[in-house]
Amino acid sequence: MALFTWRQLAIPEPLLDLRAFGYRIFRISVLIMIIVMMAMFAAMMLLPIFLQNALDYTPLKAGLVMLPGGVIMGIMSPVTGRLFDKFGAKWLAIAGLTLIGNTLWQFAHITLSTSYSTIMLFNTLLMLGISMLMMPVMTNALNELPPPMYPHGTAIIGTLQQVAGAVGTALLVTVMMNGSRKYLEHPLSGQDESALQALALIAGMKNASLLAFGLVAVAWVASFFLKRAHGPEQKRAAKQVSPG
Repeated sequence: MALFTWRQLAIPEPLLDLRAFGYRIFRISVLIMIIVMMAMFAAMMLLPIFLQNALDYTPLKAGLVMLPGGVIMGIMSPVTGRLFDKFGAKWLAIAGLTLIGNTLWQFAHITLSTSYSTIMLFNTLLMLGISMLMMPVMTNALNELPPPMYPHGTAIIGTLQQVAGAVGTALLVTVMMNGSRKYLEHPLSGQDESALQALALIAGMKNASLLAFGLVAVAWVASFFLKRAHGPEQKRAAKQVSPG
């Protein structure tokens, strides 16, 4: 990574122009998107595993838990665009990250008695929070860049989103499995094997959700430093009305 970064800064026509990180709003926005993508991909991986292995749901039933969240993300796309035009990215990011953080906190306190509809609601609220901030934050980040750097900014964001999803999944699944393993090392007495495995997965899910909550808390603090960046049309209009 260090060699790649040095190489891209040294050559006249870089594959990814990392000078985009010289723009403050772009840096903050990318940090927020990385954390959100880690949380989203990890939830998409962890939740079905947990539902099938701990709560004994069928693959179909576990998959249907994810369905309303996907529908909400599709519905929210045009709505979020209008909200972004009216309020900007900062307050949408704060609201979305607050919702995501609260949902992850609830995931950390799931028990064997948590109902199917409650888990579905939690996942839907998680996806609602993600849909509230991903497009506005990305658009605001690109608006901060000069037009010649738009392709590089888009490529950087797309690349880091995929990397963040892979790293987040690996990290949180590892935390979940380690939490389950540690629980099994010191089990409570009087539990049968199936109940023990389920409780171990709940312990692992709690650890992973709390870690994701901590990462989202960092993004939530960073979102207060966002400022509204103007696109090329607004910048041209401002130049036309400015003196001289």
